[in-house]
Amino acid sequence: MKSILQGVRNESLIEEYEVNLGRVREEFDCHPAVLALFRQPMEAVAMEQFLISFAILGVGMTEPVEGWIRRAALKCGELGLVKLAKALDAHAHQEADHHLLMLADAGRLVDRWNKTRKPELSVAALRDGAPTPGVTAYQRLHEDVISGPTPYGQLAIEYEIEMLSVRYGPRLIERCRGLLGDGILEGLSFLRDHVELDVGHTNFNRIQLSRLLEEHPDFLPGLIAAGSKALRAYALFLDDCFGLLRGIAV
Repeated sequence: MKSILQGVRNESLIEEYEVNLGRVREEFDCHPAVLALFRQPMEAVAMEQFLISFAILGVGMTEPVEGWIRRAALKCGELGLVKLAKALDAHAHQEADHHLLMLADAGRLVDRWNKTRKPELSVAALRDGAPTPGVTAYQRLHEDVISGPTPYGQLAIEYEIEMLSVRYGPRLIERCRGLLGDGILEGLSFLRDHVELDVGHTNFNRIQLSRLLEEHPDFLPGLIAAGSKALRAYALFLDDCFGLLRGIAV
């Protein structure tokens, strides 16, 4: 009987997390940048601008990920969360060098642009720009979580962000193909890779969340806060992707 009750309690805690984040996910789904990507008319050139910006700015979103997860694992270990620390450390290895996919995509997308559009763009020049609000907010969130009292919040950040690849990745790829043709797939290696990888990562993260809440139900508010902030920061990043090349001549 005790094990049954414990299972019910555990399920109720993860469901409480899901209910709270469900509201934030709906907020994200109605964010202007998300609406523009999936539910509003869009010109091919605007999608090209978005994709170039996504790859350029995405380097700052992905290059630190392995280090963030490893540092969060270390902090969790210091708090006695040994199982979570081991799980995070193993996950960190899977995130190594993903920014290189972003850089490769940026090069391919800029080459494609320069063949047919003006002004000519340069990956190096675009990367030299000042940090954008969304990238800054996303980076600050990780630093605050890792250095604060709830480093286990990194798990909720990973859960929400990797779930975006599962929920939106296939739809974005299909919209790109519809607007720009199958040739655009060469510049979408990061998206295509994560559509496949993040199904498993999302399942892994949910299992880890459920186990963590089973052992530490008082962690629920911190996990909800971290997951919510992650989605809101990512929405700002999408705003950045629409704004970086807006207004340039074509």
